[in-house]
Amino acid sequence: MAQSSWKDEVTKPSRFLSVVSFCIGAWLAFVSLINVAFGAFAPGQKIEWLGFMDGSSLSEAYSAHSSISIGVGDIIAFVLAVILIVIGARGIESSSGLRTFLQSIIQRPRQMMSSDDELSLVVANWMVVGGIVFYVIWSTINTTWVDPGVYSVSIVVIASGLGIEAMHE
Repeated sequence: MAQSSWKDEVTKPSRFLSVVSFCIGAWLAFVSLINVAFGAFAPGQKIEWLGFMDGSSLSEAYSAHSSISIGVGDIIAFVLAVILIVIGARGIESSSGLRTFLQSIIQRPRQMMSSDDELSLVVANWMVVGGIVFYVIWSTINTTWVDPGVYSVSIVVIASGLGIEAMHE
């Protein structure tokens, strides 16, 4: 019996890692679509995913973007995004159900104004939503979706909010 439960614990997907996988996959798909349509590196410049991910020189990480075009790096980014989304969705489905997870995302703005929850949960919701909104607004205004400075600010706020929620559970 003990070995059976040990095996289940090792092979059962982590809900946290499943959510992280799903969210990173969704973000990568979103940024990849923006990259193909408009260019996500800077105004008029497209990310070359292979050069961007392997740490090549800056000149190999982007190219001019004049029209919608799909390169090998874009296809790899889309495939990676789909794989991450599928892995995350399967893990979420096995732990709490994908429908429950998606409903919790939809209900998050309502929870920001809830007086039923503890103050720490309301603050955590504001941090998560605020970090995402900051990233989207800043990236839209400055037309650059892969700025490490914006990531560092956004992820600290988002991760802190998620950490507060995790401590509450």
